[in-house]
Amino acid sequence: MTQLSEMSEREYFASVGHCPGMFVGKTSFHRLTAFPIGYDQHVLRHGGHGLAG
Repeated sequence: MTQLSEMSEREYFASVGHCPGMFVGKTSFHRLTAFPIGYDQHVLRHGGHGLAG
């Protein structure tokens, strides 16, 4: 498996979709929707472009 740090954003979120419990613990709609929002805010805070679309 590719290291998470070496993946594109598309590959990263595909891996979240395959094993969501590995990333958010107990899987729920609330946790799965909060995950990309938190990711986006982290990227913006550290000078990235954030998620589009």
